[in-house]
Amino acid sequence: MILIPQRLFGNKEVKILLRDGNTCVLEKKLSESLYQREGYISNHVISILLAGKQQITTYEEKTITVRAGEILFIPRGLYHITDLLPKEGNFHSLLFYFEEAIVQQFLSTVQVKEITKKDIPEFLKLGSNATISLFAESLIQIYQTQNLKDKRFLSLKIQELLHLINGLMTEQKFTEFLFQLTLPKKRNIKTFIEHNFDKPLKVEDYAYLTGRSVSTFRRDFKDQFAITPKKWLKEKRIEKAVNLLQSQELSVTQLAYEVGYENISYFIKEFKTQVGQSPKQYILSKNRNNLPG
Repeated sequence: MILIPQRLFGNKEVKILLRDGNTCVLEKKLSESLYQREGYISNHVISILLAGKQQITTYEEKTITVRAGEILFIPRGLYHITDLLPKEGNFHSLLFYFEEAIVQQFLSTVQVKEITKKDIPEFLKLGSNATISLFAESLIQIYQTQNLKDKRFLSLKIQELLHLINGLMTEQKFTEFLFQLTLPKKRNIKTFIEHNFDKPLKVEDYAYLTGRSVSTFRRDFKDQFAITPKKWLKEKRIEKAVNLLQSQELSVTQLAYEVGYENISYFIKEFKTQVGQSPKQYILSKNRNNLPG
């Protein structure tokens, strides 16, 4: 599983137009289609698809199809993503990744009546719009030069996009959708964590994805497992690593990624603490024991 947008920053086919940490505006051009990549999108994202086609499957297995010219706004979460090239040319999209603070900032600038909390979609897809297309093209033209990569413009451009989208929607549908982002969908902790413990996620991510504050998540988790989530995750991930080594030939790096560690050095340290050997020592020991005679 890849972390998005973090994995995109070093991609040759992705250009960083503006960035401040994981809040950013990226231009993505692909020369080959990419199929069914599992990813954790760690910030809310608005995608303006300029060329190509995209299919995104949510955790609830709902498939979203986006075509050239369309705009997609999805909350952070777990997705399977397919990027398809058009018959001629490159896949081309403009991506805006942003945190909760930018949503709150926008909501503070608009008049919001009573929120209904009913029939609010989990994601937002808009058809082709000349104003948004012009905004996207002009942003690419202006901010692709090095001397204009000033992160002070970043929040302003995202706020501008939010206001443009708000102007396209009737009544207060957009503000209701944004308000929903501050109230993530509540999920069963035990089911979710047992299916996703081997993902490169932090306790804070699991809290968000199960619809809880971090403190509530820790409390509810300890009530169910009688152990802290951090300690449980370490034990389960190393237990899976040991089981994988019993049946597969994996490098230490491959092994770390398989059980949710992006930091290889940290994985080696945790493995040695729990198993008493480093992964490499464990592999060598296993191989010696399997020698005939």
